[in-house]
Parts: sequence; C-alpha cells; structure tokens
Amino acid sequence: GDKLCQDGKWRDATDSEIEMGATCNFFLFFLIAKIFYGKNFPKIARSSVVHHGLSFGKVHISTRKSMKENNANARAGHDSYFRSVFKAPERAAELLRLAARHNESLAEFLKTVDLSTLTEISESFSDTESFGYADLAFTVKITDSEVSDHNKARDADLLVGILEEHKSSRDPNITAQLVKYWYHIMAKNQRNIPTVAIVFYNGRESWNLENKTMFPNYPKYYRNIGLPFRLELVDIGNAFAPEEIGKLSPKIALALVAMKYVFHSEAMHAHLQTAIRALKELPRAEAESFITETFIYLKALIPSEEKEELKMDFIKTSEAYGYETIAEAEEKALAAKYEEGRNEGIEIGDLNARREMAKGFRDAGIPVNIIAKQTSLSEEEIRNL
Repeated sequence: GDKLCQDGKWRDATDSEIEMGATCNFFLFFLIAKIFYGKNFPKIARSSVVHHGLSFGKVHISTRKSMKENNANARAGHDSYFRSVFKAPERAAELLRLAARHNESLAEFLKTVDLSTLTEISESFSDTESFGYADLAFTVKITDSEVSDHNKARDADLLVGILEEHKSSRDPNITAQLVKYWYHIMAKNQRNIPTVAIVFYNGRESWNLENKTMFPNYPKYYRNIGLPFRLELVDIGNAFAPEEIGKLSPKIALALVAMKYVFHSEAMHAHLQTAIRALKELPRAEAESFITETFIYLKALIPSEEKEELKMDFIKTSEAYGYETIAEAEEKALAAKYEEGRNEGIEIGDLNARREMAKGFRDAGIPVNIIAKQTSLSEEEIRNL
C-alpha cells in the first residue's frame, strides 16, 4: 500500500519506497513461482521482475496522486479558512479554552485532558481519501490526575480523539457526516479511542444540535442507539466578547471577528481595525497573507452589494498599519496570471518553431527517428507535418 510503519508509527510512504515495496512483492511472486515450476520457470522472467515491480509501483503512485488531486478539488468548495487558522495545535487549544467558558460540557471535557499534548492527525493518516475529510482531527492525552495507578502502569498515554467541523449554516446531515469521519479517522486508524466531535457554528440562525442518536429517522425502539462519540456544539458568536479582541492571539482575533460578524457588516466595520492591529505581532509577510486570506473568506459569504464596502474597509485598515492592501494583492495576482500566460505563449512559440524545423529536415530527406531525437517531437507527429 502507500503507508509505512516506522518505529511503531504509521506514515505516508515515499514514491521510492512504494516502488521498492512493489518490486519486493514481485520478487516474492518470482520465488514462489520458481519453487512451483522448478527448472521449467522461464529465465526471462527473472530479469522482468524488477521492471514489472517498478512499473506497478509507478501506477500505484499515479493513482494515489490522482485521488489526492480529486479530493483536493472536491474540498476546494468547502470553507478551508477555519482549517487553515486552527490546524496549529496552539491555536486549536486557545479556541477550545475560549469556547469552554460558555459551554459546561466542553469545560468538563477539558478538565480531563492536557491541551499541551494536542496533536493534529494529518490528512495523510486519516484514511479518508475516498470518504471525505473532517475539517480538523486531533489526539490529546488524558491528564495524569485522571489516570488510575493501574492504567499508569499499563498505558501511560491514554489518548482521546477530537473531531472539529466548522459550519456556516445549519446542516441536517451533520450527525451522519461526523459518524463517517469518526469511523474512517478514529475507529480504523487510532485504536478506536474515545472521541469528542465539536461543531463550530457561525450561521445567521440559531442552531440547537440535539441529535444524539445514530438513527433519528427510525422508530423509537432504535433511537437508544447512541452516537459513537460525544457531540458538542459551539456558537462562535458566544466564544468571546468584543472587548476581548485585543487580548486574543493575532490570527485568532481576526479569524473570530471575521466568523462572528460575517453576516453583520456594521459590527464587522466596528471591530476590524482592532483585529488587524493585533497582527503587528506577526512577520509582515505572514500578516499580509492572512489579511488577504480573511478577505477572500468574507468575500465568498457576504451579499454582493456589501463586497465593495468590505474591500474599502480592508484597504483603509491595511494602509493604516502599513500592510499591502487588498488592491495591491489583487494587482499582483493579475500580474502573475499575465506572466504565466506569457510563458505559455513562449512555449507555444517554441513548439511551432520546432515543428517548422522538423518539417524542413524531413523534406530534406533526414531520417524521421533522428529528427525526433533533435526536436523532441514524436515520429508520428513529424510524418504528419
């Protein structure tokens, strides 16, 4: 496959390791066949083992890359802003602490774990290439005070899984979605550890997520079949008060302002400057990149009649603190696209020149195979010029 166990931990295999694994499999097949057929086993098969193994490995690599590209494209429509901000364990931990202040159940959970041990489960290990991704997945260790002496001796690292999903609107299918994520991320790959699934919500309407059963649409008899994880709903709007913006870490301040006030333009206008001011703690390039990322996130969600006003807010606020403005960022993006198109034009011009040269060589009687080597064109293409 495309996973490798090293020092007791699973990781993605490199392309060369996949090729080597495929070659070893073919070599094992060769040994078994030789034992079975004895002297009658064709000698030519020996030399083809490595060739077929490497070829099979390359096919597997190509398939894997194609699957990842397809899933990346499928995920592009989903809001990736939340994930980009909170995938860093220290920011995820800060968000959990903020949310727990107004959520007793979540606060009870945090008392049992050590957030300094929060570790992201990367997409490479989630085994969801064909099944979709949760926005974020982590493991965290149980605090020493919560582990009995018996368990300390047997297993010093009791882990809990955390699934985090961000929603900007109410989703009736959220429970089924989380169960799917839990199975493919936690049950299959994380020793079936207990899991807490947390939905972070910043929609227009209130949402009371009470569905705690696996089969809500079945008769009453089946509704006692509970979920395989604890389910928590966090309203981002309740996670912090406006006067706390300046006390939050830089990226979290701007991200939470953006998510809390995305549907409330006047409040956004009132608090945007305070949030962007906090970015002064970050390196300039990182701050400018995050401002642009935040603007793109908001632009995709707000009504079209408010987009220009939002852009002007970002431009004025960015200029006030010496950052590259959104207008400048857009101008650079257009320039990059122009340069890309110009390079493509050069490549097309080069191709046309090679074709003209190949046609002249062919008409002069030079063998097609020699022309192909010199021009990097196929023999068939040269014949058809």
